[in-house]
Amino acid sequence: MAKIKYLLLIVIAVGAGLLTYWLNSQTQTPPITATTSPTPQTQYPPTAIRIAKLYLNLPVQAAVVHDNHWDLFDTSVSWLSTSSVPGQGNVILYAHNRKQLFGNLYQLKPGDVIEVQQQDHWLTYKVDISRSVTAKDIDAVLSTDNRLTLYTCDGSFDQKRLVVYASPLHSSTQ
Repeated sequence: MAKIKYLLLIVIAVGAGLLTYWLNSQTQTPPITATTSPTPQTQYPPTAIRIAKLYLNLPVQAAVVHDNHWDLFDTSVSWLSTSSVPGQGNVILYAHNRKQLFGNLYQLKPGDVIEVQQQDHWLTYKVDISRSVTAKDIDAVLSTDNRLTLYTCDGSFDQKRLVVYASPLHSSTQ
């Protein structure tokens, strides 16, 4: 009898999780609208990101959001090309919640260092804060501040988003 109750609880829990996932997939995330216009060709976009604490060194590719579809890549980080370039405002970088991409962002703490390459310069950012938000809280990534915003899925069935904010420190040539 105890085994049947235990099995029934597992079936109910899995069913509830699947129902929640299905319901979440049926609700649309509001489309993102950038607070800045597309980056002029004369400015240089980010080309790579390094996070030593997480052993990440990844290329960055320009991406866009069309009709609530976010361009994502399997082996690189996406730079929202309607956001700012490094040093010019809010740089929004996002990637899949996979270990080889942004799956370990939750390990970042205030004071941790993130480096972003722009041509032959590396700009250094210091993590200020990270927080989990709802998938519909697009305002969490939008800002006019000069900062770096990292964004990925979070939570059970990716129902939430993890946002990491970092402030610029200085740049170096390497």
